[in-house]
Amino acid sequence: MKEDIIDIKEEKNFKLTPRTLSKLSLIINKMGVSQLILELNEESDDPEKDKEIIVKKLLSLIINNLYKAEDEIIDLVAETMKITKEEAADVDITPFVKQIFNDQRIFDFLK
Repeated sequence: MKEDIIDIKEEKNFKLTPRTLSKLSLIINKMGVSQLILELNEESDDPEKDKEIIVKKLLSLIINNLYKAEDEIIDLVAETMKITKEEAADVDITPFVKQIFNDQRIFDFLK
């Protein structure tokens, strides 16, 4: 079954559904970073450097609070990859995360 999971991950057919968006929203909310994200701000003479600093701060916020939404993340992976929750708990998450962060629809939703 592991080979099937790898094939699913590499297809890049991430289907963005109302349920998926709701789960993403729940994950962000449960992690408690929504308000903190709004407070991220950097103002210097170098807008590119500001963006870099904000991205680092955002990643730090997410990493520090990810554990709070473990069950919801597993549910999201299971649903989007069409696998069981048990399988989703053992999936290599790196390709899945890359796929989400490379999907412009996700960023449009979060804006």
